This record gives sequence, structure tokens and C-alpha cells, in this order.
Amino acid sequence: MIKCTFENILWSLAKSNKYHSCIEGNSKYYISKLLFLLLLFLFLFTEQISAQEQSNTSEAERQMEIILEQIESVDTDAEHSELLELIQDLLSHPLDLNQASIDELLQIPNLTHRIAQNIINHRAEHGSFESTENLLDVSGIGPVTYERIRPYVIVTTENSRGMSRFFDRAAWIKDSRFEAFSRFRRVLQEQDGTSRPDSLGGFLGAPFSYYQRYQYRSRHLSMNLTQDKDPGEPFSFPSGFDHSTLHFAIQNRGGLQALIIGDYSVSFGQGLLIWSGGSFGKSSNSIGGLIKNERGVRPYTSAQESSGFRGVAVTVGENLQFTGFYSDRKRTASEVDEKSVNFPTSSGLHRTTNETDRRNNLGQETYGGRIRAIFKLGTIGFSAFHNRFDRNIATGDNPYQRGLFSGRERSGYATDFRIQLDRLQLFGEAAYTDNGGYGWITGATFQADSQTDIALSYRSYNPFLQSFFGSGFGEQSGIPRNETGYYLGLKHSLNNQFQIYSYIDYFQFPSPRFQTTQPTSGLDSLLRLEYQPNRSLNVYTLFRLKIKEQEVREVDLYGREYRIIADHIRSNIRIHTEYQLSQRLRLRFRFDLTRTQTATGDTFWGTLLYKDFRFSPFSKFRIDARITLFDADDFESRVYQFENDLLYVLSNTMLFNRGQRIYMLLHYRPVHFFEVWVKAATTVYENRYVIGSGLNQITGKRRSDVGFQIRLKF
Repeated sequence: MIKCTFENILWSLAKSNKYHSCIEGNSKYYISKLLFLLLLFLFLFTEQISAQEQSNTSEAERQMEIILEQIESVDTDAEHSELLELIQDLLSHPLDLNQASIDELLQIPNLTHRIAQNIINHRAEHGSFESTENLLDVSGIGPVTYERIRPYVIVTTENSRGMSRFFDRAAWIKDSRFEAFSRFRRVLQEQDGTSRPDSLGGFLGAPFSYYQRYQYRSRHLSMNLTQDKDPGEPFSFPSGFDHSTLHFAIQNRGGLQALIIGDYSVSFGQGLLIWSGGSFGKSSNSIGGLIKNERGVRPYTSAQESSGFRGVAVTVGENLQFTGFYSDRKRTASEVDEKSVNFPTSSGLHRTTNETDRRNNLGQETYGGRIRAIFKLGTIGFSAFHNRFDRNIATGDNPYQRGLFSGRERSGYATDFRIQLDRLQLFGEAAYTDNGGYGWITGATFQADSQTDIALSYRSYNPFLQSFFGSGFGEQSGIPRNETGYYLGLKHSLNNQFQIYSYIDYFQFPSPRFQTTQPTSGLDSLLRLEYQPNRSLNVYTLFRLKIKEQEVREVDLYGREYRIIADHIRSNIRIHTEYQLSQRLRLRFRFDLTRTQTATGDTFWGTLLYKDFRFSPFSKFRIDARITLFDADDFESRVYQFENDLLYVLSNTMLFNRGQRIYMLLHYRPVHFFEVWVKAATTVYENRYVIGSGLNQITGKRRSDVGFQIRLKF
């Protein structure tokens, strides 16, 4: 008989063993105890919270949700993890309005180039900002825009730029801070990879993920070590991590904009040639996602293994900048034969014997550079790279693989511009790779009046464009290729309380996509009506319609198979309400209705209903909890919800079939230098008895996961 002691339950969280049944058999008992303790907290602690900090966090999270909630992809976590880190890092270390450059200001989510330039001009004409409220005096910034900028900026009076203080030791270590944190996560139920022996392709390691990071930053220095182990990967503490990133960097010291040794990311122009680390795209913020705001070379701290470069990168110059970078790193690819491999994978998983055997089996050497001129009206730049693999890259013969990279070497070149003419902004980039592929995007944003902004663009990416470091704007995520499209976006403010966002995007795929043998096209449109009468209440309604052609196989009267093109139509209606009932309590409600009509004529419906709350009984403790009811006929009618999670963890959960999901996130900061997060979530299905697939498959109706994270800050 198994004794379900507290120690055994904790052990079962880290190992998949005989004590695992303790959790299943006693879940109701321990959940009821947990709820009782939480209610006790609510009544016992009545200390006032910090309203400013609460407001900043809520506003930033709301912006992230607006930006990412329309990304209907199971790879959301991987694609945008670094982007999330960048934004949360900006929240933790806000920009100084009296020192920030225009490039730094443009890292604020959805801040337009016009407003960023107006901030710079206002600072030059009227002197330093005395408080963040002075932003309301800047042309183009009203109460709504100010609330969205406020979490990311501060005001100080010191100015440390310039070469005159290059050798001043105090300036180097100004604003020094050190942080260290560890994160543990795991799925509680036994998965197929855990139950299989190693000889049959099972996990070699324990089924939990572990992540740790140590970082020192000052105003001009950055040092970081990030280490990560995915679920199922072998692990031995302290050095046995599957993936590690390390860097040392100098930033913003006179004419030296950046010098990075170790791991770094590169993001140039509009992303057609080189852009690593995720980016905003189409979202219900119909203006902000169209134009990319260049990040240049930046230290890389993410655990995402397929992104980033490893070597050295430097940027020098003020108005005329020169960037050079060199990278030599190992990648993982599936074997074709002794001399050839497929294109490197992006999963970064090395859990089984087969996955471990091919770990880091491909060398990748990359070098390149950029020249960029910055002037009052905008920027002009030219970028280039050369890439060499140490093994031959093979590609398949399927129609959709036409134009994909094969061989060992590739070079690419691009030129881009961005010009601000009063209320009109022009932008564009053209890219070319030496196999004959090419692509370009151009467009404009225009402020028709103080209430109306318009954005439009045209893109054309040749099927043979092989800028495999790129991430251009488009319907297809990832590398820009095999796509043309027209985009029109509109933002209109009826008054300070009511705003309208909308876009329409028509796209074509000139060459076959996956599971097609001929060109296809589609249409994506969105309308979002937002009402915010005050800082406490926000209500919006969203309508989205997406039509994409798909190829369907038919059989004629003589039994002969042929293929036709038919429309796959997905529509969505959402009603969302957020109410800050008091400084301590925030309530949110959402209803989603999705209808999908497949190319074969079948119709599927999906609904999602959630209610959540955020409660802060005192300034050092916060609870986020949500219960979700969902009913989706099939994967085709799946629904998504953006969830609060551990720091630097992005959760855009996909749900289908019928069931309920509940999660609770606790954040406690007993002292200013120590924080802890705990998240527990469970999804229970009513009409599903197998969850997931492959090595992640669970036999049963429930999937539960837990996460724990601590952070030290000095």
C-alpha cells in the first residue's frame, strides 16, 4: 500500500513514479484545503497595495494580450518567448525619457515613429522632462496613448552620454543590479515518453523542465548566463543542461552603441533579411504591428534554442552606424545520409536516444554587417550576410518544397528605409539572395487627423527568397517567402473613451504551400470596438473573418481523383470586459464564439467562456485565478486564451473538444529583493480520453501542470 505523505507528493512532482497516484487520489482533498487557505488570506490581510505598480503591470499585460491573442499557432511560445522577455525587461528597467534615443523609444510596444520623434523634439525644444506626466504636452500624445506609454518610462535628471565619461568607473556601474532566478515546471500525468523504456524511444530524463538565469546589468554593462532543460531531457546539476547561453556586453558608451561577446540577436530593417527574437504582426492593434522597429544587435538571454547567434557583434557610430557580426554555432538536424541532413530543426528537444544522437550534428557559420544612416526625417540602411553549413542541406521533391534552401552556402543582401514627413510615414525594404530569390515590402502610415490613423502596405516575397534568418510581415509566420499581399489598417477615436481598430489583408501564395499542389489565396479581416470610459473599466467587442483557400481531393463518376480549390472560412466573435473593482480586485469576463467551415463543406462551432479575477490582499501578494468553460466540436473550431503565467513564460493556450480549465497563479514578494511565483492548472475533458500525441500523449481525461519560480534581485 502506498503511503501518501506530503513528502511523497512533493517527490511525485519531480519524478514519474509510484507516488504519482497520491496526487490523483487526493486531488480534491488538497484543492479544497488550498482554496480554504486562500480564502483565509483574503480576509486576514488588508494592507493597501501599490496602485501605481498594479496599474503598470495590468496595462502592460493587457497590451501583450491584445498583440498576441490573435496568433492562432501552437508554436506561439517558441516564436515569441524572446519578444515577451524584451517587453518584460523593459517593464523592469524603464527607459529614461531624458536620455532615451529614438531607437530605444521605439521598443515600447506599438509606439509610432512619429510620436517617438515628437518626444525627442519636445526634449530638444523645451528641455528635460520633469515627470512622465509631461508626456501629455507632447504633440500626438493624449490620455489613452499616455496610459500605454507610462509603464515603460521614468524620468531622471542625470545625463551620462558622451565620450567624456568613457573612463569614469562610476558611470560604468551606475544603476547596477543583479538578478538570479530558477523555474521548475512539469505535467503531473504520466506521458507516453515517460512510460516507454529508452530502447523504445522513451524519455532519457525526468519529465520536468528546469530553467535558471543569472544576470548583471548596469547602465552600460550586461552579463548573463541562461541554462535550460526541457521535459524528458537528461539532466545533472549544476552543469548538465541541454542548452546554455552566455554573453558579456557593453552598450551605449559614446560612439560605441554595442559590443557583445557570446550570444546575441540581430534584427535589421523590416525583417526581410535578418530578424531574430520574434516580432509583432497582424493583431487587433491594426496600426502598430505593420512596421517593425529595428533593434540592431542585442544580448540574447532567451532559452529558445533555434534563435540567436553565437560569437561577436559590434555597432559603432551615432548618426552613421556600422555593424559587424560573426557567429559560429552548432545546430541539430535530422540525418538524410552520411553527407546530408535536413534543414536544422527549431524544437531544441533532445529527449530520446535518437534525438540525443543527432544533437549539435551541424555546424553553422554566419557573418555579416550593416550600414545605417540616421537623420531627422528617418533612416536608410543596407544589410548583408553570408552563411555556411559544414554539411550539405537536402530538401524534398514535394511541390511545397520548391524554392527551399539546399546546399551549403547562401548570401543575402537588403536595403531599407524609413521616412517621417510630418503626419506621413513611409517605409520599405527589399531583399535578395544569391540563388536568385527576392522580396520586398513597402507601405505608409498617415495621421489623417487627431482621431484617425491609416496604414497600408504591399508585400511581395518570391518563392525562392532564402533569407532563413528573416521574419517579415505577412500571413505566414517565419521566413518571408512565397507570398504577396495588400494590407489596409485603420484606427479611429470617436472620443477619449471609444476607439475603433480594423484591418483587411488580402494575400496570395504564388507557389504551392504545404498540402497543396497549386497557388492559393485568402482574406483576413478584423474589427475591434473598444470602450474605456475610465481607468477602471475596459470593454471591447471583436469580429474576425479569415478565408483561406485549400486544396480538396474529389473523385469523378469514373473513379478518377482530381483536386479542386475551395474556401476554408473561420469567423470569430468576442466580447471582453475588464473591471478594476478596487485597488485590490480586478474582474474579467470573456465570451468567444467561433465558426469554421472547412473546404469540404463541414461546419464546426467552438465556444469559450471564462471568468477570472486578480486579487491583491496586500502589496506583496497577488492572486490570479481563472475558470474556463469550452466546447469546440473539433480541432478546426479550436479556441485560444492568453493566460497569466510565471515570469518570462508565454501561455496562449489552445483548447478544443468539451471541458473545463482552471488555473491559479500566486505571486509573493515578501521583501524587495525576493519574489516567488506558483502556478497550478488543470484541464478536464468530458468527451476525450486521449490528450496530446506522440511522446506527450496522456491516456485519460485530465491534464494538470504545476510551475514554481523564484527570483532574487539586488
